[in-house]
Amino acid sequence: MTTKKAGSTEPTYASVWKTLSQIDCSDKAENKNGLTYLSWAWAWGILMEHYPEATYQFLNEEWDSEGHATVWCSVKIGELDRLMWLPVMDYKNKAIVKPDTRAVSDTRMRCLTKCLAMYGLGHYIYAGEDLPASSDAVEEKPAPKEKPKPKAKAKPKAEPKTETQAEPLPDHIGDEEEAEGVLGFLCGTADKFAGKTEGELIEWWQYPETKKAADLLDQGYPEHYKQLMAHLSALRASLKESNDE
Repeated sequence: MTTKKAGSTEPTYASVWKTLSQIDCSDKAENKNGLTYLSWAWAWGILMEHYPEATYQFLNEEWDSEGHATVWCSVKIGELDRLMWLPVMDYKNKAIVKPDTRAVSDTRMRCLTKCLAMYGLGHYIYAGEDLPASSDAVEEKPAPKEKPKPKAKAKPKAEPKTETQAEPLPDHIGDEEEAEGVLGFLCGTADKFAGKTEGELIEWWQYPETKKAADLLDQGYPEHYKQLMAHLSALRASLKESNDE
C-alpha cells in the first residue's frame, strides 16, 4: 500500500493544462497534405520533463463492418486520465479499409500526440492556429464561392464580421461571469461566421479581435479556454467531414 508524503501535491487537470498549453510546439510540427502533425517522440519527451510519472496505454482497436479501424489511447498523469481516439487514415486523410499493421502503428502514435493535446500540449494545432490564411487548406475551399448562392452580397460580409466581433469584446475579463460571456460569444461567433468551411474557421481564428479574446481566456481562465478549444476542434472536424463528402 502506497502513502502520499505530507505536503505533496498531486497534479490537477487545471495545473497540467496551464503548464503544457504554454509550451511552443510550432518548430516541432510538420505540415502534410494540409494537416499539421507533432512529433510524438518530442511530445512525450516534453511530458516526461514535467510529469515523469505519466504513462500511456493503447486500447484494442475498434473495427466496423466495412473494415475501417479506430485506435484508442489513454494517457495517465498521476490520478488524471485522458482518452482519445483516431481512425486509421491514408495520406489523403481518408479512412483505410483493412489497414495493415504499419498503418495501425503510425495512427497509434498520432493518437498519442492528440491525447497529449487534450492535456494542453500542442492543443492549438487542432484548432488551426498554426495554419496561415494563405495555406492550401484555405485556398482549396474559398468562402466567397459559396456565399453568393444564398445572398447576392456575400463578399462584403467580412466587414460586418469585424464590427460584430469588435464591439462586445473587452480589454480584460473581470470575473467568472464575464469569462462565461466571452466563451459563449466566441463559440457563437465561430458557429455563425465560420461554420461553412474549414478555411473560414481558420481565417476567423486568426482575426486579431478573436485572438485577443482567446488570449484573455487562456491567461486568466484556462478551463474556459479549454472549452473553447474543444468547441473549435469539434467544429473543425465536422466541417472537414462535411466538405469531404
